[in-house]
This record gives sequence, structure tokens and C-alpha cells, in this order.
Amino acid sequence: MGEIRGGSERARGTLPRVVLSDLVKEYVVEAIMSGALKPGERIVESALARQLGVSQAPVREAIRDLVLMGFLETEPYKGTSVRSFTPEELWEVYTVRAALESLAARLAARRLQEEDVKVLSDILEAMVQAGHDGDVDRMTRLDNQFHETILQIAGNKVLYQLWLTLKFGYWTIVTARKSTFDLEMLARRHQELLEALKTRDPAKAAQAMRRHIEDLGKPPGENNLVDSLEEIVGEPEAVV
Repeated sequence: MGEIRGGSERARGTLPRVVLSDLVKEYVVEAIMSGALKPGERIVESALARQLGVSQAPVREAIRDLVLMGFLETEPYKGTSVRSFTPEELWEVYTVRAALESLAARLAARRLQEEDVKVLSDILEAMVQAGHDGDVDRMTRLDNQFHETILQIAGNKVLYQLWLTLKFGYWTIVTARKSTFDLEMLARRHQELLEALKTRDPAKAAQAMRRHIEDLGKPPGENNLVDSLEEIVGEPEAVV
């Protein structure tokens, strides 16, 4: 495996000796989400340990967890690699994720506190700046942070864990299409979502989230993710 250049600054060198397996997981996930690690690319435990300056034990633990989370896959005689998805699997991930996030928005609207609004507003402000700068990679990371914050506000641990297991498949779709995004419009759509949450109306927040996800990355005159997946796998079942 070549040197990964997509991780955070903390991840680019020797990692601090605290909860090493979690830091290794963060490093690998960021590398996958940034595209530094591609679907199907092998993950060699010993090479990754050397690169990060840690022993193989935390790397082994991180790899095991990432397999369970769906980021990596292990095959007999082939080793571990970044998971590849079929178009059908991506569609299934997309539809389930839409349902989960709609529920999360419903729950979050009931629990939303002013400090939560501040956190989401700060992320949104950074998204606006990323859109102005044309920084696609930063926008993608902030987009994920915005949605994950809503899941955390929702306060349902089971829902959050389910969301995490679908995270990679969903962001595989986003990463594949991120070059087509109108970044400033994407920031505005997150503003609309935040405004719906601020009403504390569960139904309105859920509807806004569903609309937000279904319209993801749809610049004027271009297909959205749903249209793109339909072209790949045929007309899907309706999102429930």
C-alpha cells in the first residue's frame, strides 16, 4: 500500500500513544473518504503499522473494527482491502440511509438545544467558506460532520450505530459525484435543513432531511444521485 496522503495532520506521522486503534481507524477512514485509498486497494497490516509508527496490535484491532463497520473487507487468500460496492448495494445503502437520516432529523428536532444550533451553525459557516473557496474535499468532510452532528443530537445510540455502518457506502456515492457539486448551493441546502430543525417541528425536519438527501448534488439541469443510480441499476423501490 502506498503512502496515504488523505488523512488529518495528526494522522500523518507517528500517532500519539493514546487509544491507538481509534486513531488508526480515523486515519484509514479519512484516507478512504478523501479518495487516497481506493475501493479494492489492499490494506497491509505491517505496512500500515510502519507508516504510522505503531505496533501491529492496534492496527489489527482497527482493521477488524473497520471490517465490521463495512469500510474494509477480508477474503480468504486475498487479505484485507477497501470495500468495493456493486451498484445494487450502493442503491440499498442510499435508500436505507435516507430513511435513517429522516428519522434522525425527526428525533433531533425534539431535542435541539441552542448549543446544538451553535455547533451546526459553525459547521455551516465553514461550509459556506469552503463553497466560496471551491474546496470540494473540505466541503465533503464538513457535509459528513454536519450530518453526523444531527445523528448525535438525535440521541438514539442504535440509530447512530446503524448510520455508522452505512457511512462508507453512502460516502462512496458522494465521493464519486463530488466533482459535479455546486458547492455554494450545497451549503445553502444545509442552511435550509438547519432552518427546518430550528422550528423544532419533527415532521417538518424529517421532510426537509428526506428532500435534502434525495436532492443531494443536483445542480440545475443535472441528475441527482437517485437519477444516477436508476441509470445504473434500473428503477428502484421507493424510499420508505
